[in-house]
Amino acid sequence: MDTEDRQIEQLLLKYRILGAPPKERIVSPEHRAILCGRTGVLVAAAAMVCAGAIMARMGGTIRKYSFGGRGTDGSYHFRTEEPNATNGDANRRKKPVIGTSRSEVIIRPNDPNRPMDVEQTQNDLEEVDLLRQWDMRELVRVVDLKVTGSFLRILVYKYTLPDGRTMTMRENELPMEAQRTPDQVQKDYDKVAQLRQQERRELVGVTDTLREGNLFRVCQYKYTLADGRELIFTESDPELPPVPAWVPSPEQIGEIWGLRGLEQGEFLGYQDRQVLGKTITFETYIFTLSDGTKVTHSVGEVKGRRINLTAADREELRKLEEANRGEDLGVEVSEVRGRKFSFRGERFILSDGTEVIQSRGEPADSQ
Repeated sequence: MDTEDRQIEQLLLKYRILGAPPKERIVSPEHRAILCGRTGVLVAAAAMVCAGAIMARMGGTIRKYSFGGRGTDGSYHFRTEEPNATNGDANRRKKPVIGTSRSEVIIRPNDPNRPMDVEQTQNDLEEVDLLRQWDMRELVRVVDLKVTGSFLRILVYKYTLPDGRTMTMRENELPMEAQRTPDQVQKDYDKVAQLRQQERRELVGVTDTLREGNLFRVCQYKYTLADGRELIFTESDPELPPVPAWVPSPEQIGEIWGLRGLEQGEFLGYQDRQVLGKTITFETYIFTLSDGTKVTHSVGEVKGRRINLTAADREELRKLEEANRGEDLGVEVSEVRGRKFSFRGERFILSDGTEVIQSRGEPADSQ
């Protein structure tokens, strides 16, 4: 056994002692949020190259978190960098994989005036990602949210770091397609291509980026497969020229969405516009990028079809909860990820008429 193999075995042994699951329980490459973690905390002799070798051997991808800045509400925003491909991953993969290579974590401290140790938090998030990949975590709460019928499930996990500290993370449940094999995904792509040719799709969202009069537009289309699953793909607008006069670079796109998450721009409000025969309600900001580029960025949904709550909506919902203004929908028990949870549902009506049904699930075995 060479030195690197010995270091790998030492690191794996450390995690077995902490209660790591066997290898067959590691989540699939399409389901991961993978980072190497601070290997020095785990095994003094293990260097970063050792962690990289472990991740490559187990089919992983190494990513690092960077600090994106603070939001207007005092929150701290951390983002993953572009991943490095390992073990014959993205650079050589011929079949498409649904999902994104970036993620963002938003931390809202209890005391926004108390500065956070950014470097320590970055390291903690990297350790959490390693624990997430190996499924070394405890599901402690589930929140189901329905906004005018559109469903979102938030899973709350508790992670125990190698030094004994714990972190609780709210994570959106991945859609079913994100957990499918590459062969299954390829078959879905073929079916979607047929539906596209038959024009059997539904426009559900539009994102416009405008620079000096040049429009770059992407549309979100929903495709319904024969088994009832719904897939949403981002595509170009068929009524615009196939080659836009201006296309933002990947770095500019990342910066635009980062600024939008931080709400660091000039907010222009909401406007209704017609796109492909549908009325789209856009939320618009003006951003000035680090390279001096000034863009108008508009994100829209089909009018009357709400999926996401705005910051103002979330604040209004919080106040309604605190005031006990929700309609009690009772309690039901259901199983999530192998554990039974007791869900209490409430219905709220926001000031603009939006119906929000929220169900909070607590472990039934702890009640």
